[in-house]
Amino acid sequence: MLSNFEKVVRVIYREWKHSGPVIEEHPTEEALTCFLEEKLAQTDWDLIQKHLLKCEICAEYLSTQLKVEPHLSRDVPRALLERIRKLVNDGVKENIFEIFLRLKEKALEIIQTSGDVLVGQELVPAPVLRSRRINEFKEEVSILKDLRQVRVLVKVESKGRKAFGLVVSIKDKQGRNLSSTLRITLIKDNLELESYVSDTEGSVFENIPPGDYRVEVLQEAHLVAAVDLKVKA
Repeated sequence: MLSNFEKVVRVIYREWKHSGPVIEEHPTEEALTCFLEEKLAQTDWDLIQKHLLKCEICAEYLSTQLKVEPHLSRDVPRALLERIRKLVNDGVKENIFEIFLRLKEKALEIIQTSGDVLVGQELVPAPVLRSRRINEFKEEVSILKDLRQVRVLVKVESKGRKAFGLVVSIKDKQGRNLSSTLRITLIKDNLELESYVSDTEGSVFENIPPGDYRVEVLQEAHLVAAVDLKVKA
């Protein structure tokens, strides 16, 4: 049997559900929880869905709920889920350096990168290069990025359309060489291809065919940095 208190709660909830939550600026935590648990009328669910698709604050709150409940599986719009996944993975991106290049006969073309490109003695962000309409480099290109703990410099050398060379240098944020306890590993399809202890000249990988690679920098089995490298012919 339900207690009087439980009966009162049910009556209040039923009245609230039919009247709908009042959304002036942001939905309440209770409304967002009911949204996740599918306890809202369709019109109220639609209102909160529209709000979440344009509100960073509420989408971030919802992302924290998904962190707490990773097993949660709901019929949530794809656009909203992608937005939430991006918020959840923001911290991971701090340690990842992305480079996407294309090999040509006598030049390297930058398709996309999250680092700064060395042009002469100047480090230029990739969006600025695009505004200058510069994306091709003769034979080699150097790209640098400051990650959470280290500064990573990646130099890619063209060997024609069939292969490229790779030099990876790791320094601290002041540009000083780090100790030789760092290990730099080239990975493809989750398989380790080559691995070297870092030195002052950087780790060199030669005659690599085009493809998707990952370069991991580890210090005593702890991941310090990762470079996602895509090179297409």
